[in-house]
Amino acid sequence: MAGMSTDDSERKGIQSVEVAGAILRVLADLRIPVALTELAARAGMTPSKAHRYLISLCRIGLVIQDADTLKYAAGDLSLGLGLSALGRIDVVRAASAEMAALRDRIDETVALSVWGNRGPVVVRFEESAHPVTVNVRVGSVLPVTTTAFGRIFAAWPRSAAVGDLVEAELSAIADAGERDKARADFEGTLDRVRDRGLARIQGLLLPGVAAVAAPLFDHGGQLAGALAAIGHQAAMDLRWTGTIVEAVAETAEKVSAALGAPPAATK
Repeated sequence: MAGMSTDDSERKGIQSVEVAGAILRVLADLRIPVALTELAARAGMTPSKAHRYLISLCRIGLVIQDADTLKYAAGDLSLGLGLSALGRIDVVRAASAEMAALRDRIDETVALSVWGNRGPVVVRFEESAHPVTVNVRVGSVLPVTTTAFGRIFAAWPRSAAVGDLVEAELSAIADAGERDKARADFEGTLDRVRDRGLARIQGLLLPGVAAVAAPLFDHGGQLAGALAAIGHQAAMDLRWTGTIVEAVAETAEKVSAALGAPPAATK
């Protein structure tokens, strides 16, 4: 454009990226498909302006639009970028090196999670020859109180958000008069998780699905992630002295050691 300097052009280009980034940030925060009007409002722009950006974002795969609902969600390219960023996390690299071996050893699906801003996030799966059907995939955010992953993060919290999520979940399932008992019961559950160094769930979140999870600690002895075996409740041996539980615990200790965790943190 005549009269526009190179610096002006560069600043305008950067501003456009920032506007697109605001839309992507809304989708990342919500984690669910959202209508244009709500998306625009949350991003602080008019629907017509948001729509122009969404057209380009859909073309390059950062956003997808459902053909039936017309709602928008993060696209495959966004997922790929997220997984690439997660791949830089030491715990993902360290655990990934051991997950296939654990799956082959126990013949059950193995999963890895790290803490996100809204709960445990599944970042890797290694499916067995008889995978269990769960509505969980890479990128899924799980509840805290009713999953083995969630109980690991609640037992060794690194964020105040863990307690807030626990309180919200307990409030949703317990009446006001029963909330104190539910809170006390859950604290007792977490004491047992810490004592054993493992969390076990059988049919609590999903009927017929069982899981056992173990914590992964970093060089500072802080919780870095959680490793779990998931399978069919009727066929999965989850005795504390059983092969599956022992294999998960041993693999978690091996991953923690690779992260430089002090021996005391893994006991």
